[in-house]
Amino acid sequence: MTIQPIGSASVALYITPADLEEHGLTPEELTLDRALELTRTAFRQAGISLEGGIEIEAYPESCGVLVFARVTRAERSWLSFDSLELAAAGARCLEQPLPDGALLWWAGRWWLSLPAGEEGAAARLSEFGRTETHRPHLEAWLAEHGRMVLPSCALSALAGDFPV
Repeated sequence: MTIQPIGSASVALYITPADLEEHGLTPEELTLDRALELTRTAFRQAGISLEGGIEIEAYPESCGVLVFARVTRAERSWLSFDSLELAAAGARCLEQPLPDGALLWWAGRWWLSLPAGEEGAAARLSEFGRTETHRPHLEAWLAEHGRMVLPSCALSALAGDFPV
C-alpha cells in the first residue's frame, strides 16, 4: 500500500492487487467497510494519527484500488468560567469517572477543554460557566495567547483540590 498526503487532513492511498490478495480480496470483492479497514491499517503503518473520524472514497479497478481519505478532527467542547471556584463546583457535580480535560487561563477567565463525546458533561458544566464552542478559531487563539495550567485531568484536579 502506498499512502500520500494531499493536504493537512487528506491522503491518497493506492492499494495494489497484491495488497488485496494478501487480505484475501480482489478489487471486485472489496466493500466500503473493507476499504475503510485497509485504510486504517495503512494509516497505522504510516504512523499517521487518527484522532476523529475518517471519510473515504474508494475506486476499485483491476489494477488496484485508489482511496481518498479525509480525517475529520474530533471537535472539542470549550467552556469558560469567571472563577476557579465555579469551575471546581461544576467538576464536583459531574458523575464519575470524570472526563479528561485541559484547563487554561486567558483574558481573566478560566478555559476548560473537553474531548468530543462529552456533551452531557459540557451541558452540566455550562450551569457554572458558559459554553464557548461557537467561537471561531478559539482553540488556535487559546494555544497562542492562553496559559496552560492543567494539560490533562483538569476536572479530577478541580474536584479534588477545591473542597467545599
